[in-house]
Parts: sequence; C-alpha cells; structure tokens
Amino acid sequence: MKVIARPLGTGKTKELMDMALEADGIILTTNKRALQVKAEAYGYDSLCIIELADLFYGEFDPSKPLFVHKLDDVMQEYFKAEFNLDLQGFSVRMEE
Repeated sequence: MKVIARPLGTGKTKELMDMALEADGIILTTNKRALQVKAEAYGYDSLCIIELADLFYGEFDPSKPLFVHKLDDVMQEYFKAEFNLDLQGFSVRMEE
C-alpha cells in the first residue's frame, strides 16, 4: 500500500488518479461529482469513482483495487453515518 502525504496543492489527487488508472482500480471519495469533474479536467474520463453510498449498496466491482481519496474525510463520514461517532484523530504507520 502506498500512502501519499504532502501539503495542499502538491499533486496528490492526480498521483492517486494515475495509480488507479494504471491498476484499473476504483477511487472512493466523499464527493464523487467533484472528483469526476477534476478527473475529466485531467482527461481521465474512464476513471471509476465511487462514494460511500455506492460502497454500501454494492455499486462497484469489488474485484478491482481500491484507492481512497482524502482518507480522513472518508473515515469521518463513514463513522458519522454508521455509528454517529465524531472521529477526532487517527494515526498511520509509514513503511520505510
């Protein structure tokens, strides 16, 4: 698994999209429409983008690799929707 962690405006989203396209994967995000607009601006019309509702209702191919756009936002939305919990923090381990 690759973690992309850099400041705002440094190309993280484009890098994630490139990875998803190369792997024929799916991108999970909190705002599918906004990310589709960005993908189209990059010329990535065939990119598969889903949001949590699609994930819950099986509107995707689970055999494809999954890439998460803005994991912190996705996790906050998930915990709020499923458990009415207010996620306030998390840690990640970086592989060396």
